[in-house]
Amino acid sequence: MIDQILVPDTATIVLVALTSLLISGIAFYKKVLDQGGSALAFLICFVSGTLGHWSWLLLLLIFVGSSFLATRFAIVYKMALGVEESDAGTRGGSNVVSNGILPPIVALAYSLGLLQPEQALVAFTTSIAAASADTMASEIGVLSPKPVMIIRPWQTVEPGTDGGVSLEGTLASLLSSVSMSMLSFAAFILIIGSDHPLSLPFEINYLYISAFFGFFGSIIDSLLGATLESRGILGNSGVNFCSITLTVILSLVFLGIS
Repeated sequence: MIDQILVPDTATIVLVALTSLLISGIAFYKKVLDQGGSALAFLICFVSGTLGHWSWLLLLLIFVGSSFLATRFAIVYKMALGVEESDAGTRGGSNVVSNGILPPIVALAYSLGLLQPEQALVAFTTSIAAASADTMASEIGVLSPKPVMIIRPWQTVEPGTDGGVSLEGTLASLLSSVSMSMLSFAAFILIIGSDHPLSLPFEINYLYISAFFGFFGSIIDSLLGATLESRGILGNSGVNFCSITLTVILSLVFLGIS
């Protein structure tokens, strides 16, 4: 089984390792992630870049950077309201795993031949689009000046309530999913060489699927938040992991029938 794993050449592995170390180091230095989160981020980046493609590192970096900016946006106001998602924008290991574990899993599945190239690209893109969409929905939605709606039961609640949905958060989620999907496939087209197994003719439905299910993931997250999280069955990290995982599975199912 080990002999069947697709791996790049030694130079690429070293480059990916150094880049992953640089990303995780900067994330820790800038207090984007704590020590545990930075260590896990290194592993996620290294596995994704080695078993997938090094361009995936760039997209993970964009996701981490945009998420940090969204978290730090109006952080003083969020802290005053008691709705900040993390310690002044610094995220820990559980958050890193719940939002970032799918990309290396996708990369491993692809390297083992369990996913075709188009499936790997769609699954990877959907995973970061869903994670980004949920982060933006949460960080922007809590700033809503009006009471927000909760999916179940359908009633108004205060911003920051588990499962709450606001117009501002929903729009931020949609824009984030679409932009992340567009950036991803643009990177795949421009960066992945024609001799790489992941190089394949672009089809517009790949973009549509990733963008739609990335956004849909934030809806699933809100539904789980209003039901399982509000009852203490799942924590925030558990909700994030379940919603992103389900979203990736649905995107692959839809890709298979489209």
